[in-house]
Amino acid sequence: MTGKSCVALLFILSALVGQAGAAGVVVRIYPLTTVGCHLESIQAKFTAAKSTYRMSGRCDQRLEYENRVEVIPIPWTSEGAYAPGLAKVEETIMLNGNPPYRGKIQTRLACVEDPWLVTGKAACTQPAFSAGGEAETLAYLTAFLRGGFETSLKPNTTGFPYDRAALVAQRPKDLLAEQQAIAETARLAQEAARKEAQKLQQRVQPGSTLLENLAPLLVSPTAGSRYLSMTTVPIKLAPPPGRLTVTLYTVKIERKNPGGSWTPVTTLPIGLAQASSPSGYLGWGAGGPDGRSLSLMASPGTYRMTAQVSAPQQTGWSQGVEFVVMAPNNTIQRIPKSFGP
Repeated sequence: MTGKSCVALLFILSALVGQAGAAGVVVRIYPLTTVGCHLESIQAKFTAAKSTYRMSGRCDQRLEYENRVEVIPIPWTSEGAYAPGLAKVEETIMLNGNPPYRGKIQTRLACVEDPWLVTGKAACTQPAFSAGGEAETLAYLTAFLRGGFETSLKPNTTGFPYDRAALVAQRPKDLLAEQQAIAETARLAQEAARKEAQKLQQRVQPGSTLLENLAPLLVSPTAGSRYLSMTTVPIKLAPPPGRLTVTLYTVKIERKNPGGSWTPVTTLPIGLAQASSPSGYLGWGAGGPDGRSLSLMASPGTYRMTAQVSAPQQTGWSQGVEFVVMAPNNTIQRIPKSFGP
């Protein structure tokens, strides 16, 4: 579909059929066929990845007989796209008239610039044209579209007159709106993460007083973490949200028995300095100073740890954090000799 305000395709189906004597005899074949197409609307949307164009319009096929004229309307729609990162252009034109004026025409190009925005020639190569559906029977129409496409090396709809300057002005606005939407999505995700972190800090067992509804946050161990038996399990704590003064924590450790219930292992008083230090409290897991204290020993199994502020004011208990202690690999690997016989 090329040209300015009206794209005309004229097929004059006439033939000169022989001669009769000295005077020639001209035989005219009716109807004389003319097709004119025009654009009714265009919508564009621009993103960093792709520019999309949706158009609609109508073609009128004019059939001129010897004593009458018939006009057949053929509505059409199109969707074209330019992907700058891929240098790829595609357009699909749908003919939506009554049979046999129905079908689909598809074109593809490789372009280094947007052919819908440039005037004149565009830097495009590798044209590909195909027609499907009943459009295959409209030889005069498809031949015209193919010829215009392969001659101009631009999508057929770029031949219509439309306000390219308005589209050029719209593009940076759409790209800015896209960037703002991406930034807003990121902001909402950060806000959701912040609220979720606040909820994690506020997870406590319900109580009847304000202090009972506060609890410290177990920073380490984390849920699902794994440790080897007879090794230190660092315990790190953070104060409850707010301005509550903390000098001493109490940490309760339980072990799951085969029946699924929890058996107390030990209760540890941990000062603020140890609990908030980079290494955390290191007094549980390895069996204490002599390595023999069962209550300070991490044997294989599943454990649960809870904590509360015990001084200067007592709070409620935090939600339990479960972790696993595993048996070490007892396989002894021989070390190959490097020297000697």
